[in-house]
Amino acid sequence: MRFLLFLSCVFFQRINSYPKDHVEEVFQWKKVEFENLPQPENSYVGPYPYYIPENVDVTSAGGYHPASGLFLTITARFRPGIPTSFGAFCVHEYKYLGSSPKIWGFPNYEMNAFRPEDFAGGSLEENQGSKTKNNAEELRILENPLNATKNKDEDEERKGYKNKNQDHGSYGNNPVVQIPIYSKPTYPVAQTKDNTRIISVFYTIIDEKCNRALFMDNGQVVYYRNTTYRIQKPAILVVDLPIDGCETRNFPIFRRSEIPRRIAQKGPDGYMAPAIDYQSDSCDDFFLYIPNGFYNFFLVYDYKRDEFWAFDHESFLPVVAESFFVFRKTFHYDLPIGAFAVSLGFPDKYGDRLAYYTQMAGTAQFSVSTRVLKNRRKSPENYSKYDFRIMGYRGSGHQAMRTAIDYTYGVMFYSEVQSTQIRCWNIHKPLIPDNIVVVFQSKKVQMGIYIAVDSLGYLWFHSSHIPIDYTTAIPLNLEEVNSRTFRMKIEDAIRGTVCEN
Repeated sequence: MRFLLFLSCVFFQRINSYPKDHVEEVFQWKKVEFENLPQPENSYVGPYPYYIPENVDVTSAGGYHPASGLFLTITARFRPGIPTSFGAFCVHEYKYLGSSPKIWGFPNYEMNAFRPEDFAGGSLEENQGSKTKNNAEELRILENPLNATKNKDEDEERKGYKNKNQDHGSYGNNPVVQIPIYSKPTYPVAQTKDNTRIISVFYTIIDEKCNRALFMDNGQVVYYRNTTYRIQKPAILVVDLPIDGCETRNFPIFRRSEIPRRIAQKGPDGYMAPAIDYQSDSCDDFFLYIPNGFYNFFLVYDYKRDEFWAFDHESFLPVVAESFFVFRKTFHYDLPIGAFAVSLGFPDKYGDRLAYYTQMAGTAQFSVSTRVLKNRRKSPENYSKYDFRIMGYRGSGHQAMRTAIDYTYGVMFYSEVQSTQIRCWNIHKPLIPDNIVVVFQSKKVQMGIYIAVDSLGYLWFHSSHIPIDYTTAIPLNLEEVNSRTFRMKIEDAIRGTVCEN
């Protein structure tokens, strides 16, 4: 009987295909601490505190650069009190498996710094105008996060959630949170001495071919979904990652290109992770494809010619019926975000690839040839109706935030929004649910916001409290782990699954 039970357990693990023994929880953060902050932690910038630990979450990994040993981090500025949006640390300075590295501003703190004139629209009271009781309470918590623990019963009754120190279900049976994509009020771009800073980064990519980081600065911050400060124009930045970067802490900026007004008017922020498409061996000859999930279009950037254009298509739109999510079993929220994740397939004989993309609010997989995206004359709607096509569906409840393709095996990995799963699909096979399998599942993967493949054959993924960060004023519980970074060998992840062959 025991032998049969043993066989059944082995078989069950085999068919579910997530070899937990091969997954490492590399980094984790409760309270995010910074190395050598240039300002006192209790200081202010304009009307806002400089550093509010309960507001700081490593919302996404920026990626690992094996050549230099640098690891990049993103702390999205959805709330005030975040000293740097883009951060980094050197992996060799910390042991793997559960360490909590201190973060420093990347490429430096100065470029990530706010200035009082950035909030020149007036004081916090003037900016928000007439406050409701709820807004006044958010301000009370903002000025002193410890206030969040006061009047607890009243707060829970009014807001419909609980904030207890427990692993799961800590937010109660709250109602669905409606997320306004177009945040108001909006203020004109602040007039500063220079517009070369990093204001708000959502995602970045590590380019190991030419040792650099590429990312979009949205140029504005939206606090608590109701106050927007437009500080500078959105721009693409390319930063050098020298091999000795961990020793010199010097990361030169190759380029900063502002988004043209005609495109910025389509959407001032919401730019997600770019995909890079080299056209030759030259480090200056590539295209970037960047989905905009808030305003539902694709931005294309020709680095060689320093030109931008955009594409519109109905497949970039969110599926309203698939925009309802649950975080940690009990926190319900509505996030109607469109085109979010894009990954590139293998080049054909002409050097063109399939760009695979998906909406965050949606479970369908789409594709378009980069031959279309690279043709400026087809922008924004001069393409054939056959150019953008649906490839299949991943299955109910399997909305994805990020995707990554490993070219050794031809496998796409999905970092999913709410399933606590990492899944894979061999892109040489039809996209049907039977060809998509779980490679890892854990309650620790609370929301899979990031996934990437490095040159050493590792699959990296990251989980954070971003639904809470973005949709509420609930302070982070600094007594529990709020974000985690994992890695696993790709060959171990897909071994014995339909993704392997």
